Amino acid sequence: MSRPAGQAGRTVVVTGGSAGIGRAAAEVFAAAGMRVVLAARGRDRGHEAAEKIRADGGEALFVPCDVTDPAQVANLFRRAVTAYGRVDCAFNNAGSSGDGTLTGLSAEEFDRAFAVNTRGLWLCLREELRLMSAQGSGSVVNTISVHGLRAVFPGVGAYVASKHAAVALTRVAAMEHARDGVRVNAVAPGPIETEMLAASEAAVGGATAWRALIPSGRIGTPPEVAEVALWLLSDTSSYVNGQVIGVDGGFLAT
Repeated sequence: MSRPAGQAGRTVVVTGGSAGIGRAAAEVFAAAGMRVVLAARGRDRGHEAAEKIRADGGEALFVPCDVTDPAQVANLFRRAVTAYGRVDCAFNNAGSSGDGTLTGLSAEEFDRAFAVNTRGLWLCLREELRLMSAQGSGSVVNTISVHGLRAVFPGVGAYVASKHAAVALTRVAAMEHARDGVRVNAVAPGPIETEMLAASEAAVGGATAWRALIPSGRIGTPPEVAEVALWLLSDTSSYVNGQVIGVDGGFLAT
């Protein structure tokens, strides 16, 4: 695939960067010449992901971060600016499942889904938008989900609700900061070959249930999402703002 030009030397922060879509995105961004700051809770996997990028000739820094903690989020962006001088792009990919029916969920389970998928996203956006607005440019991509646009399966209500709220945050951020030179968009993956999909087998049937719903008849891969995110971060998509792009094998078209 021919990749968008002009990304070399730009700094991108990737949350949830140690596995799945986040790790694939970090590798794709690094291959495009971007300086990658990976953030994740898991230290071992995060350091390993950054080391892999460096071994492949890219530039990467790992910063441990739980996106539900305001102090850790602030430290993440402080470290990024200290290391590279600025933050040009961000891929807000950290996420948490929220399995359970609305009547069966505990308050703690409900709050956890929103703490990561909505409040954690807002905490990251707050830092990113402040930095990018001050410098007069920037591009942000949030990982939502097709669940943020449609209620697909029963039994994942907290996740669905938190992702709908994340769509709203994306659109509000885009509207509020467009005149600052900052764009905010999102990708909405369908079923992707990740640990989260495998873990969803018990709650919603996982890949088996999904295949019956996807027009293309297959499960997607993390790099397929990453390449769309790269395009949205690039100047090639300069007039795209406030959009949620499905990466779903045609699911949202049905």
